[in-house]
Amino acid sequence: PQEQFALLSKVQSSLARVIKGVGGLSHSEWRAFVNDRKSVDCHGFIDGDLLEGFLELSQAKMAEVVKGIDITVEKLSRM
Repeated sequence: PQEQFALLSKVQSSLARVIKGVGGLSHSEWRAFVNDRKSVDCHGFIDGDLLEGFLELSQAKMAEVVKGIDITVEKLSRM
C-alpha cells in the first residue's frame, strides 16, 4: 500500500545517511543507472538490500535511523 511505501521510503532515506556506502559512494550514486550516454538517479523503488542492513546496526544506530520517523525500532525490526 501507499502508506507502507511512504514509510519505507523515509526509512530508506534515513538509512542512506547512517550507513556508509559501498566504496565510499553515497547510496544514490551506488544505485544510479550510468552508461556512456547518460546517468539517471534511482527513484520510485525500495532498496531491500539497504533496508535489510537496518537489522545489522547497533541499537544506537537503529535509534538514529528511526528518529523523526513515526515508527519504533521494535516495529521496524519486525516488518
